[in-house]
Amino acid sequence: MPELLKDVLVIVQTLLSIAACVLAILIPQKIKWEQKYSQLLCDYYSYDVGAAVMGIVLFFHDDCKNNIDLIPIKYKAIFKKQFKMRGPEGDTSQNYFTVPNEKNLHLQRRLLAQFYIQLDLCARSIFIGKKRVQKDFTSKEANLLKILYYMNEAANSEPIFKDISTDERIKNDKKGMNFYISDIYSILKNTPEYIRE
Repeated sequence: MPELLKDVLVIVQTLLSIAACVLAILIPQKIKWEQKYSQLLCDYYSYDVGAAVMGIVLFFHDDCKNNIDLIPIKYKAIFKKQFKMRGPEGDTSQNYFTVPNEKNLHLQRRLLAQFYIQLDLCARSIFIGKKRVQKDFTSKEANLLKILYYMNEAANSEPIFKDISTDERIKNDKKGMNFYISDIYSILKNTPEYIRE
């Protein structure tokens, strides 16, 4: 009987050491994820992101008249108006925005796109990430992501943003901004309209 007891103890000790190793790996990952996610939430509540959200919503409401088909045309027109090539007489080597940064639609689009890319990466980086993002964000953000998606499409079609390389060896990467925007959209589109307590 003592031999059987020793074997059982060895098995229990082995299982406990495996569990301890797994926890030693998972706990720091969870802590790191919580830090990243809490920083994203702080960014989300910042003035810059709030101003960017308001700018994108006003652009869609006022300029596009809530018509998603007008986004590419209106975005390109505003971009050309807000971004001018300037320099000394005939020198177009310097680029300047004609409006302050916080009111520049292009910079607002980029700021929000980068925020949602980070949110998507955070949602997919740990097994509870997607559920937590769905709990903390609503389907209203999914509507904003639709607008951002079409604005990104317009920006990608604008010649100033096109790849000027003629090297055929450089492949077109399919994981650009819209890859992540569409991924986080699929996570947020079916969430409730309001955050539950």
